[in-house]
Amino acid sequence: MAEEAEYAMARTSVWWDIENCPVPKGWDAHGIAQNISSALMKMNYSGPLSISSYGNTNLIPNFVQQALSSTGIALNHVPSGLIS
Repeated sequence: MAEEAEYAMARTSVWWDIENCPVPKGWDAHGIAQNISSALMKMNYSGPLSISSYGNTNLIPNFVQQALSSTGIALNHVPSGLIS
């Protein structure tokens, strides 16, 4: 258990393939960061969190991009076909 405590406050980075795993239709994009953070907290990870999404941002509606960006999720444009 001491090992788990060692990682509880560690910095966690989430890399999200937003092109192949998009925000589901009908979901509030503002809640995505909170849901990720809550899931990590339930697993006792409470250190600093950064979330970065990768994919062709041309395929993501502007309102979704703005909502994600407003929560601190970094949007990284990667042209289609470059993520495997």
